[in-house]
Amino acid sequence: MKIAFLGAGNMGTALMLGAVKAKILKPAQITAFDVNEDALKTVKKKAGVKIAGNVQVVVPSADYIFICVKPQQMNGLLTDLKGSVSDTQCLITIAAGVKTGKIEAAFSPQRIPVVRVMPNTPALLGEGASAVCGGKYAKPAHIKFAVKFFSAVGKAVVLPESAFDAVTAVSGSGPAYVFYLAEALASAARAEGLPDAEARILVDQTLLGAAKMLAEGKPPEELRQNVTSPGGTTEAALKHLEAAGWKRIFEQAVRKARERSDELSKI
Repeated sequence: MKIAFLGAGNMGTALMLGAVKAKILKPAQITAFDVNEDALKTVKKKAGVKIAGNVQVVVPSADYIFICVKPQQMNGLLTDLKGSVSDTQCLITIAAGVKTGKIEAAFSPQRIPVVRVMPNTPALLGEGASAVCGGKYAKPAHIKFAVKFFSAVGKAVVLPESAFDAVTAVSGSGPAYVFYLAEALASAARAEGLPDAEARILVDQTLLGAAKMLAEGKPPEELRQNVTSPGGTTEAALKHLEAAGWKRIFEQAVRKARERSDELSKI
């Protein structure tokens, strides 16, 4: 199997490193292309993959072609790929907001298999959350490969493309919500008199520890109840958050993100 990566930025590099580290692929099976020569040199040094000087060199011989460019670069790339891709290959795209139908239409009348994936930035650390869906011409084997591949940098689930705006709002934007919570907790800690450095250590480690407890599989409700003693400090804080409509605020925030994702996909 041969894999082409079009785009060797942070996410593209993370995916290549993850696949090599998990031994899903050998470095010799991967060839990367990027307009940024420094990025290519970096990924070659880190992952040992091959690099190419242009799209036409790397694409024709690949079984899977990973598109890891920014959404605004997609139209130009699809134009460059026209005539170089066959229906025996499969395109796997992580470009946010770009639907499989748009990519398929760019190659019409060819029936090019397309798999769309929405990963998130923790994939850079091997802890990503990815959603996978197949386009009109994608086969079960293509979906299976994508799930296996993205599981190498975290966890992956299969969902219909109609759910991808919600996925973008929940897991795509989700890390920013956690970082915002970290900012708020650190700010509260400073307001209560804790020094900046120590507050940062306590907040970061608390979030990391809580995330690891969630990863063990127990429901968040159960974990919350375990740490909430009747009449205690945690209960006092949670009652205040409930009274302020904290859950409702989060629901509204996710809805706003989903609506914006829908708007962007139509541009």
